[in-house]
Amino acid sequence: MLPAQLLWTKEGNPRSDRAPDGAALRSLSDETLLTQLKGRDPEALAEIFRRYSSLVFGVGFRILRDAGEAEDLVQEVFLFLYQKAELFDAGKGGARAWIVQAAWHRSLDRREYLHRRSFYSGTDAGILSDTLVGREDVEEALASQLNRERLREAFRNLSDRQRLTLELFFFEELDLREIAARLDESFENVRHHYYRGLQKLRKDAFVTKLRDKKPS
Repeated sequence: MLPAQLLWTKEGNPRSDRAPDGAALRSLSDETLLTQLKGRDPEALAEIFRRYSSLVFGVGFRILRDAGEAEDLVQEVFLFLYQKAELFDAGKGGARAWIVQAAWHRSLDRREYLHRRSFYSGTDAGILSDTLVGREDVEEALASQLNRERLREAFRNLSDRQRLTLELFFFEELDLREIAARLDESFENVRHHYYRGLQKLRKDAFVTKLRDKKPS
């Protein structure tokens, strides 16, 4: 169990039974908090949890498509941060990118595990199979390493519909059904635009170069 009984409530809000105390911790940078966490500081963990549990839950839900699994992922990621904070090296990148990368790796591993056990049977198993093909994680590279301007550059060679679909997914954090409603298109069409867009990005020289330079 995590220190300070950090939990993700069913309402989607992070809760800590031992909240960080006052403005002092809130004034610290993410990198400083992770440094303190190397000494197993539960207050530093609670503050990192306050800042990033929503983001980690969002990453998990986007990939796993299941709120319960995403809630479990939040606990797993922050347990990892608490136990392995010494792996963080500020010289190789910022705290946010490191936390997002941890969330993406664990979400993708969990999705593959669930897929092998037919967790998604009768729902989106076919879709998930598609994303697991050649998964040297375009999604992870895009989400954790690129800002909005560079994402737009990565999308430059996509069709208009593919680009719009991926922009709504990455910039506005809509899921595919929400994108279908926004664009007044069928879910099947939006799913096609999304996966064909990712497939094209896997072969794009810009993204290939990016993935070859993954942060540690």
